[in-house]
Amino acid sequence: MRQDKPWLWQRLALLCLLLTATLALQQPSWAAQPPSSELSGDVYGETWRAASAEEKLAYCRKAYIALRSAPSQSYIISSNVQAISPEGFCKRLDRFYSFEIDLETPLSEAAAIAPLLFADVPME
Repeated sequence: MRQDKPWLWQRLALLCLLLTATLALQQPSWAAQPPSSELSGDVYGETWRAASAEEKLAYCRKAYIALRSAPSQSYIISSNVQAISPEGFCKRLDRFYSFEIDLETPLSEAAAIAPLLFADVPME
C-alpha cells in the first residue's frame, strides 16, 4: 500500500464500510411486504375463527362464485341454498366452525358442505 496518499485510501475504506453497512441494514423487498393473511382452502377452523370479517367476506365471495359455477348447482333444490349470498355463505361457515369437532376440517371442505349442511336454517 502506498503511503503517499493515505487520505485516498481512508476515504475509499470509509466508502466501502458505508456501502456494506447500508446493504446489511437494508430490508429485502419480500420482508418489507406485510404477510398475506388471505384465507385459502388449506387453512383450518382456528384460522377461520381468527380472521377478520373483511378476510372472511373476501373468501366467501370467491367461494360463492365457485358454488354458483359448479355443475352440481343445478341439482340443489333447497331454496335456502339457491338464495344464499356471500354474507350468508360466511354465516354458514361461522356456524360450521362453531362446533369444536369441525375445527380440524380444511376450509375448502367446509365451504363445500356448509351451505348444504345448514340448508334448513332460515335465511336472516
